[in-house]
Amino acid sequence: MGRIGRPGGRNWSVCWALAGLFLVSTAGVAQDAPAVPTLPYTAFSHDERLTLAGKLVRPESEEKQDRAVRAEMARIAKAQNYVVRPAIWKISDSDTTIYIFGTVHSLPPGFRWRNPGLEAVIVRADSLLLESTDEDDDVTFLEGLPEGDATLPPLLDRVSHRYRGKLAALQGELPPETVAIMDKMPSWIAAIGIGYIRDMLMGDIQSQGADDWLEKHFRATGRPVEAIENSKSVMANINAIPERAQRMMLEGALAAPDRTHDELDRPAHAWAQGDVGPDSPLRIFPEQLDPSQAMADPLLTQRNIAWVEDLIGRLKKKPGTILFAAGAGHFVGPESVIDLLQKRGVKVERVQ
Repeated sequence: MGRIGRPGGRNWSVCWALAGLFLVSTAGVAQDAPAVPTLPYTAFSHDERLTLAGKLVRPESEEKQDRAVRAEMARIAKAQNYVVRPAIWKISDSDTTIYIFGTVHSLPPGFRWRNPGLEAVIVRADSLLLESTDEDDDVTFLEGLPEGDATLPPLLDRVSHRYRGKLAALQGELPPETVAIMDKMPSWIAAIGIGYIRDMLMGDIQSQGADDWLEKHFRATGRPVEAIENSKSVMANINAIPERAQRMMLEGALAAPDRTHDELDRPAHAWAQGDVGPDSPLRIFPEQLDPSQAMADPLLTQRNIAWVEDLIGRLKKKPGTILFAAGAGHFVGPESVIDLLQKRGVKVERVQ
């Protein structure tokens, strides 16, 4: 799974949490913005700058991480030798306008994704609609499962002998507390966590995504932020996937080849350039996530259908201008939100 292919929204933040037990977080790294856009990229300074005889004193691990982040920012700056122009659509009636903007939930540090066209929409919008919000912090990966359920064996016992050696080697790279947390996870989310950790072991550095910045910006400017779905229900629906299918995902995550930085970043570059065509890297192919495709219905199909119903309802009942921002993979290809809206007779206009 690439950055865009990971299941959407902050409801999956448990994967970030377990990865954070392994590597120092790099979310919120300062980004070098060009003359435009004008809305500032968030910058975070070091918590403390302790010096000794004029020399900055910091742990070697922090120094190493800082060097890695700076190298990554330089690599991304060199790769982004194009005009940033992500896709935006619009649906409207006489008193309501809804802008639809696909996002990437985690971006490389220093990645540019905003342009004046998008910022004009951000400034114009009365409210922000997301998949999930910071208020969903009480959502866990055990939603829908019996309370205190301890029926799942350790991960090593959930994979066939063919993959146990590879899983044991990966676990040997992790702190014991990370291994213990993963052993308590449903198999499908442990598979996603393994994907995150394997990418990080290959040098991938996570930074905040577009959703995070948008939510912070709208809250800072006093505008309402709302979730389009109930994250607990979504998690419970995915937890209902048969365990056999989940274990196929687990083995698939272990069998997947290692990916380079360029492979991981390809969807983000396509997104930033507005590439939503039939061969776009933004398209989510469920068979890559789960060989049995059991996850496709609760992760994509059900949610896309529900979102379309919600958006049509808002057109009828909620006057004003709304920015709806959700994972870009939901807006590309057949049976996407865009496709389903058009099938319902809603005029969808691409405005960027």
